[in-house]
Amino acid sequence: MESEEQQLTQQTPQPAPKKSFGARCKELWNYFTLYEKIWFFSILVVAIVFAFVFPETDEPTYTVTLDKSAYTTAAAGDFSTLSFEGTQDSYVICHLDITEGDGTQHSFSMTEISGYGEWSVEPGDEKDEVASMTLQLGLYDKKTDTVRPFDFAIDANTTIAMECYYNGDEDEPMPLTVSLVNANGDKLLDSAELVLQEGELVRMNSFLVGVGWITFLYVLDVVLNIACELLISKQSKWNFIVSLGVEIVEIITCIVCLYRFATMAVTLLFWIPCDIISFVMWHRHPDRQQEELTVVKKLNWWQDVLLVGAIAVWTVGVGYLLTLIEVEGGIFATNLAFERIVCYLDAAASAVGIANGLLILFRYREQWIAWYIVAILETIIDIMAQQWILLVLKAGYLTNTTYGYIKWTQYIRSHKQQTEQQTA
Repeated sequence: MESEEQQLTQQTPQPAPKKSFGARCKELWNYFTLYEKIWFFSILVVAIVFAFVFPETDEPTYTVTLDKSAYTTAAAGDFSTLSFEGTQDSYVICHLDITEGDGTQHSFSMTEISGYGEWSVEPGDEKDEVASMTLQLGLYDKKTDTVRPFDFAIDANTTIAMECYYNGDEDEPMPLTVSLVNANGDKLLDSAELVLQEGELVRMNSFLVGVGWITFLYVLDVVLNIACELLISKQSKWNFIVSLGVEIVEIITCIVCLYRFATMAVTLLFWIPCDIISFVMWHRHPDRQQEELTVVKKLNWWQDVLLVGAIAVWTVGVGYLLTLIEVEGGIFATNLAFERIVCYLDAAASAVGIANGLLILFRYREQWIAWYIVAILETIIDIMAQQWILLVLKAGYLTNTTYGYIKWTQYIRSHKQQTEQQTA
């Protein structure tokens, strides 16, 4: 006859034995199919290869100084124009420091002088007229679209330091020719060629950290994103925990690259709270037969129409507002046209991203279509920014989005059939 202590031991539920680290790793490995493992590691390997083949680079910033040592004539008068006639290559002027003869210093951004964050020296060819070859010195008045003179004189005792980027296509830049010109057309600096040498490099301006860290952020972004995508396709709530890591990495990348401010704001104010709420929502709707799965569904046609309309309005409105933000430096520091185009692309990507977040939150299959659109928009941005490593991630997006859409569609059909059988 069993003792009272033995009977009590048998009736009391025993805790499950604690799994070892090796057992947990094996369980995680077996959780994914062979296709999913091959897809994940293929993207990871290609991303690492791209990190070595196409490492992130930065455009050097040079300083060209005009002072008494460079002046070859002593024409009288107040010199109010910088002339770059004779320059046969492309440069971008991003900052001016002016020191008067008595030592008084002035610092001006190009927004203050020209109304633009940067000013391009763009020579024409033999058929075209020379464009953007003179820069009027003074303070830009946005209301009148004119430049009013400084409240100090620029003469033979004035020192001007120009901070600029080389924006041409050659390995070795052509000389930058610059002259100070007065109202009569007299030159204080007579066609002196100032060649940008490596010794004149003063700082790396485009990013806030070293380019090695930028490359590391790109690779980390790829790893976390493909892991998150894979978990979404498997209808796992844990994708939102991985997604929080994705959001942090992408916010840091936007800050150090000084670009995609719409995406950064949406990530900070929308995606992080959405990931937390979505985790809770998915946790509350497990599949009755497979608890690791979350029940998913699809939109009605009128919901599709409302969604597309909202995205269009957001893209135009936010895109225009982004074009009003003047940023010195950044990943598009030497291409203002691309910078403005990316404002609208970024607005569109952020709008579709918000829609995607809401669709994921409420478990709608159409979130995969949103992912297609986001992937295409971000592919265009990555090409314009020459972020080749991130193109690997977009290739992963497009392949896994197809895989996830098929899996969710199959689940919805089987779930619908089970529901009809139960109600029959």
